Parts: sequence; structure tokens; C-alpha cells
Amino acid sequence: MARRTIKSLGFLLIMGVALSVFTPQKVQAQYTIGVTGLLNAPSAEMNETGRFMIGGNFLPEHLNPFDYHTGNYFVNITFFSFLELTYRETLLKRSYMTAKPKYNQQDRSVSIKLQPLKEGKWWPAVAVGVNDPARDLGNNYYRSIYGAVTKHFLFAGHELGVTAGYQGWTSKWNMLRNGVFGGITYRPSFCPQLCLIAEYDTREFNLGITARLWNRVSLCAFTGGFECIAGGLRYECTLFH
Repeated sequence: MARRTIKSLGFLLIMGVALSVFTPQKVQAQYTIGVTGLLNAPSAEMNETGRFMIGGNFLPEHLNPFDYHTGNYFVNITFFSFLELTYRETLLKRSYMTAKPKYNQQDRSVSIKLQPLKEGKWWPAVAVGVNDPARDLGNNYYRSIYGAVTKHFLFAGHELGVTAGYQGWTSKWNMLRNGVFGGITYRPSFCPQLCLIAEYDTREFNLGITARLWNRVSLCAFTGGFECIAGGLRYECTLFH
């Protein structure tokens, strides 16, 4: 267990150093489900209007309700400064029309996020959202409703972000629970394109790093409960303002 954790943290450190040469841009994303947020927990952050994201994530067995590794892919767009929509497909390994289980089926789900209050000098951003709400479509692996607040603080060019929130209405298939979540983000002044994230996602603690390359490609790697390594890749661009 300890050896695995050390290897995981070492991998994240090496990745962060390797990525530190790229163009500085902020990264804000809840990577596991393709929305803005932390690693496996939401936040109140939002992208700019017209921001489009497309990508995929590797989800090890520890982070999903199945008995195998899987992944998902998604499209996300911020239609307005206060409204974000996400559509995702999760790969399922089934024995449908085959003798041996294969990744031949997918689970569809959507996420809707609203930000009624933007962050100000003296107050945090506030966001509410719902994941996978359609009960008649699949098993609702991601189903939840949440509310979150996020505030950023600047000191000597460094940026520290603090998020807290509550999540409820989780389905029996959701690996997360009803309860509180929170996290801290840190962007160093000497390399603001990197973001170190520590979070509690209602079930366990996660530690990871994200980076944006060339203002278009974003990468993420993190330890899921210090039991496994998960990661994601996405392409981003601004379609309209």
C-alpha cells in the first residue's frame, strides 16, 4: 500500500515537472465526468462563455461501480457565463452477442451546472448542478445534485482556491455518497499553467495535478484514494463569446 502510494505520488511529480514548460493558462475541470470542478468533486468555477471541451478519461476499477477498468468520453459547452452542459458516454463491458465480455455497450448521461453568483472580491462563487438525472435512461451511475462555493486568494503571485459543498440524491450505483465535499487548488506564480489539487470527494481523499498545453489541450492525473491512478485528456477551444 505505502509503496504503491509513493509510486503514485512520484508519477504525479514527474508529470508536473515535465509539463511545466508549456504556455501558462488556468485549468478548471472536474475531470472524471467532464465538467468544470476539481478532480472527482464539483466546484463553483465555470468556463468563459462559448468554451467548448471534448475529451476522455481513464477510470480504474476503484473509481467506478464495475469490477473492471473503464473510461468515458464527453462533450461540454458553456452556453452562457452561468450555464454549462455536458454529455458523456461511459464504456461498459458486456457479453452481448459475444462469448467473452467486451466493451460493446455504453451508458449515456448528462450534467447541467448553473452559477447564480460569480466570485467577487469579498464573496465566493456559488454554483448548483445535477448529474445524470434521467431515471429512465440507464442505471444513473453518476446521479447526484450538489451545491458548491469557491473562493480564490492571491499572495505574491500565487493563487490558492478553496471549495466546499454538499452533494445529495446519489444513486445506489454512484461511487460517491451523500455528504460534504471540499478541496484546495494551488497555482504557483512561476508556472500558473499547472494546478495542484487536494480534495475530499464525499468518500475519500484524492491528490492530483492538471496542466494545459498550448491553450488547447488539458491533461490530468491523480491518485484515487491513494489506491490507483486515474487520468484524463481533453481539447478545448472558444467557439463564441
